[in-house]
Amino acid sequence: MMNLSTMMLLADTPGKKLQETLGGEIGSIFFLAVIFISLTLFWKRAFTAFIGFALFAMLVSVFIFQPEMVSSLGSDGFRWLFEAVLK
Repeated sequence: MMNLSTMMLLADTPGKKLQETLGGEIGSIFFLAVIFISLTLFWKRAFTAFIGFALFAMLVSVFIFQPEMVSSLGSDGFRWLFEAVLK
């Protein structure tokens, strides 16, 4: 007899299973690349490029690895901005 977690794993779509399986590994590789590039830019004393790359990496990581947070922030911001019109 299968337990509940095995049944839920089998019930997911292939894309969902692939995202869960590879999401952590891709995130770790992305994090290592960001650290390496940031340290290289910092070592070369390219501080403007270092700060720009760090901000870019933060934005990309939020959009790629937490898209539900971006969509909730967008809907909350829209609701806050146009709350008088929506009522």
